[in-house]
Amino acid sequence: MAHPLRFVALGGLGDIGRNMNIFEYGRNILIVDAGVMFPENDMLGIDLVIPNFEYLRDKKDWVRGIVITHGHEDHTGALPYLLKEIKAPIYSTRLVLALVERKLKEHFGRSYKPDLHQVTAGNPIHLGPFNVHAVPLSHSIPDSMALAIDTPVGRVVHSGDFKIDFTPPAGEGPDLAGLAAFASQGTLALFADSTGAEKAGFTPSEKTIEPAFDKIMREAPGRVIVASFASQLNRLQLVLDISQRYNRKVAIAGRSMVQNFETARRLGYLKVPKGTHVRLETARKLAPEQITIMVTGSQGQPEAALARMASGRHRDIILNDTDTVVISAHPIPGNEEEIGRMINRLVERGAEVIYPPIAHVHVSGHASQEEMKLLQALVRPKFFIPVHGERRHLHLHARLAEGMGMPRDHIVQLLDGDILEIRPDSCQVVGQTAGGYVFVDGTGVGDVGPRVLRERDALAKGGFVTAMIPIHKRSRELAGKPQIVTRGVLYSEQADENLKNAQETLERALKRSKRNKGALQENAREALSRHFYQTTRRSPVVVAVVVEVE
Repeated sequence: MAHPLRFVALGGLGDIGRNMNIFEYGRNILIVDAGVMFPENDMLGIDLVIPNFEYLRDKKDWVRGIVITHGHEDHTGALPYLLKEIKAPIYSTRLVLALVERKLKEHFGRSYKPDLHQVTAGNPIHLGPFNVHAVPLSHSIPDSMALAIDTPVGRVVHSGDFKIDFTPPAGEGPDLAGLAAFASQGTLALFADSTGAEKAGFTPSEKTIEPAFDKIMREAPGRVIVASFASQLNRLQLVLDISQRYNRKVAIAGRSMVQNFETARRLGYLKVPKGTHVRLETARKLAPEQITIMVTGSQGQPEAALARMASGRHRDIILNDTDTVVISAHPIPGNEEEIGRMINRLVERGAEVIYPPIAHVHVSGHASQEEMKLLQALVRPKFFIPVHGERRHLHLHARLAEGMGMPRDHIVQLLDGDILEIRPDSCQVVGQTAGGYVFVDGTGVGDVGPRVLRERDALAKGGFVTAMIPIHKRSRELAGKPQIVTRGVLYSEQADENLKNAQETLERALKRSKRNKGALQENAREALSRHFYQTTRRSPVVVAVVVEVE
């Protein structure tokens, strides 16, 4: 055989989000997903985290296509950044393509024409040496799919994000028979979603949260405000159906949710009962007990609709003590503190707040252990590679496979950047590539790294001190008193005395210093750092600037 099949994970192995996988055979590359990760608490000022595309930069002409398994941001959000570097056609289901097209036109302008191709079950797509078959699987958004990929080395299966839900609100269920039919021809390797590997049993169906929502809608004295992910269309369908049951009108707040609602409704993926949906402006004129509002911000995002309501900054929705707020989501790891603070603010404004675990108002879109075992049993792969999850999820998923009889040496646990080579009789890591975080900060992509984040962390923890030091250009002597400015270091009642002492400490240090600019700056930093730590037990960032005057 001329070439092995290479698999490279550029994101999603070792953390939640940023999912992007590469299959490579010879000089041919198939990309599966290109998602973002939302910043963690210590990523100060960062808007998004995207995969590192370094591996692809000298292989741009090898890319035969990009296949997207479903429409969530952690699988589609990095497409605008990827397409700035790599021109390639995009393949997915009808709903996903509509969501992606809107995203790309927003990013590049309405005149941009992406190269989009619809995928349907039973109609494989041919991309170089890869034949890609779509297999419908259930998730928390319609039109999700697993991929059965025929390669010259053998057939591999990529699960995408999945759960086994036979009663999703949108009506479509997983095609387990189709998946088993593909697997019956022999599966070389299975790449499977590991996000829910800590949870025993089966993930409950979306239908199981209907009784809790029914009770809330029936008993709420005023408005019901439901916060969920903007792309959680199954949840939106459930809220529409139950709202109609109790003669409530449904309004949508939050730009991304409005756009997803309009797209899904236009394509028929949302069945909106006649007269149920109203504009937010219309809802404000109705009696509170006739209103349901779907909003973004279930993860406590500061500028999303729910957080703005909690802080009183939403221009259209002012909370009161007859409102019931339902947070229909589990916290993404790292968001727990932010969500807790937001719930506290909602309660302070008088709202009744309902959230997991105090009520069954959310179910995961990811498989639990028994569903993972079911997938393993259906596919019966020769080699198994857990994907999509933090390190502990990947490890637990590997142990599940081993418990089902998979030989340990046929299970490979990868992390981002590992290069895996698969042959008919072997599967092993042969190298590494860049697989770390790339930060999006405003208009900058990749120009903020760990050093900048460490500096931001230091500023957040200790504040900063700036010293302006004037010196005569020729004599190199001080041309006046140094000026010290602090931010986030001193309380107002202690500032004057401390700054006076700091200035005296700085002047003594400068008199003992060598007269070149570098020495003056370094001695000033050391003196002020020592002074503020001794007097405040804080470690501010100290910047000394030497200004030469005539």
